[in-house]
Amino acid sequence: MTAPRDDAANAMRDTVMATVSSSVTFALSAIATQRIGLILNVGCYGGALGGALSAACASASAAASGHAARETVNLYSDDKSRRGKRRSKSRRRSSWNAAMGVDEDEVARDVGVGLATFMALSRGNLGRILPSDVSRVGANAYKSIAARGSDYASEGQKKTLQKWFKKFGCHHCGSSKGKVIGDHMPPNKTAFGSGARAAANRGASTTRRVFNFIRGVPLQRFYPQCESCSALQSIAVRTGATKLVSHAVGVRYAVFAGAAVGVSTLHFGTIKTWVDDKVKRINGVVRA
Repeated sequence: MTAPRDDAANAMRDTVMATVSSSVTFALSAIATQRIGLILNVGCYGGALGGALSAACASASAAASGHAARETVNLYSDDKSRRGKRRSKSRRRSSWNAAMGVDEDEVARDVGVGLATFMALSRGNLGRILPSDVSRVGANAYKSIAARGSDYASEGQKKTLQKWFKKFGCHHCGSSKGKVIGDHMPPNKTAFGSGARAAANRGASTTRRVFNFIRGVPLQRFYPQCESCSALQSIAVRTGATKLVSHAVGVRYAVFAGAAVGVSTLHFGTIKTWVDDKVKRINGVVRA
């Protein structure tokens, strides 16, 4: 009776250590990625460069978190034979990878699990691992309301935005402190070409709004924004400079993505078998 209990306790200990170490590694990598974005001046929704940077950094973060999980378990595990077995499992190692102790199959699996989890949490946008550009929709954006052209938010809209602001925070930085601002996205000056044109279109008639739509003025939406990001956005729009702010949402997603990678390093085969079995059962029910 003692041996099964010891095995279960060891398995639970290994899972906890793998999950914690992987989550911490992915989270620290996400923080570092935001710092890189700030240095390179590349933010969320940053075009091709932003897409490439976010994909590369998220992939590297997933690979690093998987490696951290395995090394942590190997370091503290009293099962020496399993350590040797895990080291010899690779079938496709290059001489460089062999020297570094890297298993290409494991790395590919870690990256796949990490990216899939992060993308699921971020609703398909890996760019949320980068800082927010205050001139664009923020990385912390969850909900928005259709704006009536360049008009300010109505009292009803402000109440809704206030509720979202307290629940989700500013769509750029995530802060829920202070007064909520109904942030036009895209900003009025960007949408209309100048602040004067935007002001001239406040309270515009339906005919004028239709004309604006025909001439290419984009449809705008209100997002909840904090006063600090609103002030920074005014500078960015006025000067045309890119202004970025860091946020916590990418780090939160990274924690869960890292946990998924950590669990998969030990139980990927079991999880895959369980999923395959469920899929077969569902297919059987559908065909019946």
